[in-house]
Amino acid sequence: MWGVKIINTSLGVRILNTSVVKVPSSGEKLPLSFLDARWIHLQQPVQNILLYPNSTLSSSSLDFFKSSLARTVSLFHPLAGKLTYQLSTDQLIIDCSSVDNGILVIEAESDLNIHQLVSENIYDIESYMKLVPYISMEKLPLSVFAVQITRFVGGGVTVGTALNHCAMDGIGFWRFMETWAEICLNDSTGFAFGLETNHDRSVILHPKKEEIARQFLRQLAPDLPQLQQVTKASAQDRPILHRTFTLNLADIQALKSQVILQSKPPISTPSSFVAIAAHFWVCLVKSKVRSNKNETTSLWLLVDLRSHFSSISSENDALFTGNCIRGIQAKSTCKDLTGPNGLASACVAITQAVQTVREEPMKGVDNWPEEFKNRPIGMSVMVAGSTRYGAYNVDFGWGKPGRVELVSMNYDGEVSMLAGQEKGSVQATVGLAHEHIEMFSNAFMTGLGRVHNDICARTAKL
Repeated sequence: MWGVKIINTSLGVRILNTSVVKVPSSGEKLPLSFLDARWIHLQQPVQNILLYPNSTLSSSSLDFFKSSLARTVSLFHPLAGKLTYQLSTDQLIIDCSSVDNGILVIEAESDLNIHQLVSENIYDIESYMKLVPYISMEKLPLSVFAVQITRFVGGGVTVGTALNHCAMDGIGFWRFMETWAEICLNDSTGFAFGLETNHDRSVILHPKKEEIARQFLRQLAPDLPQLQQVTKASAQDRPILHRTFTLNLADIQALKSQVILQSKPPISTPSSFVAIAAHFWVCLVKSKVRSNKNETTSLWLLVDLRSHFSSISSENDALFTGNCIRGIQAKSTCKDLTGPNGLASACVAITQAVQTVREEPMKGVDNWPEEFKNRPIGMSVMVAGSTRYGAYNVDFGWGKPGRVELVSMNYDGEVSMLAGQEKGSVQATVGLAHEHIEMFSNAFMTGLGRVHNDICARTAKL
């Protein structure tokens, strides 16, 4: 009924109980926009894990964890609904009308070593996958959200989540998680600290929005309600390894300074996000390029469009929880990015792509899926997340997490960012084919070291 796959194994994790956190039915059948429908093709939910190594989970704190979830979902009620295809209107909806709707919570116990899992030097995907739930992505209707809370025999707790991207983007998700933690920590309701949410997709304005939404469904899920299955012959079947890096304020400032030093003519200081994304892009190209340095390379990133719509801008009190992001592509050549001014070249390309979207946010949005499909896969970087995602602020009363990771990273060249544990720092995780990961890591760390040395050397000459 719930379409949630439970990975129950004696090798590290044991399922103790499952329950459904019910919320009052809103009676709503929420039509989704083309910005939501864009994600119908994903073959895996968005899975995150938060690790709390120095925490314990008592029966009373578990009960409070679940009751606070119910209170939070009353503000984010689409999470308790079912993603459904409505044949009569040929559109995706989230059906929140059933009294049976709710969120599945899996309770588990583990004898894994949580302190090893927290170590930045290890990205243990096999263990992480046992600590997060899995929502079926095969046939509509589907559950939208699920939670797994795991207590560790030697102490420690993890919270794993699975989210269907059609329901919410990263901005909405991390605001939900922070709200849930605040309600749990302070024994309050979201209304108590003035949070308002807006789920109404009619605020997404485009003269052909219904037509584009149906176009996306035809392109990405032509057999609805059946969704496309994983293709075994995919080029992404190669083993993907992951590395997590934390850049402190000094690292980030050094990257920005290096960009200015390399720029001819001079450019404005890039944002932290742009500087870090550019460094990842340059290092990926260096780890992969062999002979054809004239080959085109691209970087895909997601841009928040909330400021484009006045009714859901950051100045508005109500948080728009639906998808309000679009993909854009920055292009360059391997020759430019591996040259002496490669970091600046990457920043310029990213900045120009972002500026194009700011000037015309909806231009070419109907071609987004096709452009992504036709990207140069071998030399493509996909950057998700934001340096502003406050994942390390999610404190349920056990203290702040010791580590947070996006678990569902399946693509060669995928990068996920979020704000780091220390003020001003940024955590970024990359997934790469196994034959490139070591060379990339060396290029990444060498690049940071060279940046610091170059800045110091130039400063000494002044």
